[in-house]
Amino acid sequence: MKLSSHLGKISWSLADKGLYVLYGFVQLLQIKALPAEVYGVFALLVGLNTWIMIVSDGSALQGVIQFGTQAPERGRVNAMAVTIHATISLGAAFVVFLLRDPLAEVVDPRFVEVATLLPLYALLTLPRMFCLKLIYREMRMKELFATDLIWFGVRTAMTVWMLSEGRLNTLSDIVLIDFVGMAASSLAAIVLSWRYMEFSWRGTITLKEYLRFGVPLAVATALNSTPRQLDVMVIAAFFGVGVVGVYNPAKNLFRFFEQAFDAVVTLLYPAAVRMYSQHRMEDLQVLITKAISVTLIPAIIAVVILELGASNVIVWLLGEQYAGAVVHFNVLILGALGMPFWLMGSVIAAMGHSTIVVRYSAVGLILSLGTLFIVGATGLEWAIGLGMVVNWFVVGALCTAYVRRSVHFPLNAMFRAVDDVKHAIVRRRNVK
Repeated sequence: MKLSSHLGKISWSLADKGLYVLYGFVQLLQIKALPAEVYGVFALLVGLNTWIMIVSDGSALQGVIQFGTQAPERGRVNAMAVTIHATISLGAAFVVFLLRDPLAEVVDPRFVEVATLLPLYALLTLPRMFCLKLIYREMRMKELFATDLIWFGVRTAMTVWMLSEGRLNTLSDIVLIDFVGMAASSLAAIVLSWRYMEFSWRGTITLKEYLRFGVPLAVATALNSTPRQLDVMVIAAFFGVGVVGVYNPAKNLFRFFEQAFDAVVTLLYPAAVRMYSQHRMEDLQVLITKAISVTLIPAIIAVVILELGASNVIVWLLGEQYAGAVVHFNVLILGALGMPFWLMGSVIAAMGHSTIVVRYSAVGLILSLGTLFIVGATGLEWAIGLGMVVNWFVVGALCTAYVRRSVHFPLNAMFRAVDDVKHAIVRRRNVK
């Protein structure tokens, strides 16, 4: 795979992820303005909505890429995708709403507020999720950037305005910012992907075939994302929403790593689908080893720097009331070392072996939740991030071992970026 032929897409994809990084600083302003308990409740709402959308993405929307590459099938695939997506996302949100009182007794009394707001949040998020999948299928990273620019831009403008008015101090304030931003982003996504929105029931792909691919993947994404999104539910049950409010800023900062790896997945998965379907196994081997190599080495360097004290910048950014977030962040960033191997899950999905991802994700979830419950039962508040770390390493190791057995690449190829840099330096010296 020649990177030069994809520089435009890569540049827009990186620019898009840069928006996430920039908005992270806006979130720091929000966190600093809000009481920890209020931010903890908001974190529960965002985490639950995100988890529902991730599950819906796996079951309903991933098929847009998997089956939508065939032009005659796109109308039928789109129709099935949007129907399943709406059913799952809105259905799950209303189930939580109906169970709000018993769930509040287990998690936290303020969970009632979360469950009440969730259906509207899901409804506002639904169009954005579907339209972005169309954009990903067409590899239109410029449109992706524009959609996210509006999403982050509206929320940033509202945050600055509310802070200037001294209004950003209640749950309703931060929820209003997120809801308006999500509505604007969904509208933008519809406009930018309108030309790809063809719907019909004509085609040969059956609902059974679509679900046979999507359901295992949905289960896998549910299992894999639970430690990342719903850990705050367990933490709130053991330690209260105040601890969630301190932990979540560390988790938000850690998402800088997650966004970087998600950017790799948006390019890796469609490319792997094409190469595997065309039996270009040598190209697939190169793609896999490059993906691991160019992410693992920077991850190692970043983790070392942060663990040596750079993470203390959190106190400077948020103040002493969030000093505990430094400890949580130092635990969480260890998971970045497992992320390059976790990327192999998208390669397994591209091979059509989504049930394998389900199996490995189930193992990761069991060990992750087991770790989190032990931490909660023993009162080790500083270690609550270990659940996520365990998940990254376990799932990553299992997925990488499977891909190696299927594609047959040597272990030393995972560090090929080092040799590539050396060869580039040598060539440059020879030119001089």
